[in-house]
Amino acid sequence: YIPAGTAMPDHGHRGLELTLVLQGAFQDDEGYFARGDIEIADADLHHTPVADITQDCICLAVTDAPLRLKGLARLAQPFLNI
Repeated sequence: YIPAGTAMPDHGHRGLELTLVLQGAFQDDEGYFARGDIEIADADLHHTPVADITQDCICLAVTDAPLRLKGLARLAQPFLNI
């Protein structure tokens, strides 16, 4: 869930992440992803997804390895198990 106009924490990937947009849309360095779109992220992608300003974005994201968070989010990662 990403509230409209809000950015997710800046992060990279240790493995694959598949993200299916169920409602709304988001944009990152790879492009614009709307309802029904799937983004495939691998270890080469480092991004900060931002929800479209018009509607909250709800996605189903599946990963096969933990994310590589940056900044303060990295400190919370062990407690959030992400």
